[in-house]
Amino acid sequence: MLTKSKELITWNKEMELGIAPIDEQHKKLVDLMNEFYEELEEGKRKEAIEHFLDELGNYLVYHLDYEEKFLEKIGFPDFKNHKKTHEMFKKFYKEEIERLKKGNEKAIRELIAFTLSWLYTHIMKTDKKYAKFFFEKYGKKEG
Repeated sequence: MLTKSKELITWNKEMELGIAPIDEQHKKLVDLMNEFYEELEEGKRKEAIEHFLDELGNYLVYHLDYEEKFLEKIGFPDFKNHKKTHEMFKKFYKEEIERLKKGNEKAIRELIAFTLSWLYTHIMKTDKKYAKFFFEKYGKKEG
């Protein structure tokens, strides 16, 4: 069970987009980051890294793909730029995994820092743009 002191990210209302499936996926990403951090704090470095690489990495790719399909479906006008940010993240993630596999220990720290920063920035700024568009176009909450 995760304790508040071991949370890396605390989910809050400001992070919500109001689009239920995407909010749930964002919450899951936050939970996965927190689980990873808890394992590190407990000294389970190897397990934490495996957890990060397997579960979190795979879920991030799943989420980004889901989000792109959603943006296409709603006709988001800035879709191409949004997708470029996803591609940039996926490319960086893949490169850092390769560095880690080659024994570069800095790669995991850089990947964690980048993921944490990216998650906040992406949800709080980039994703808020399409949420605004969605509600202006459709005038409703998606459930």
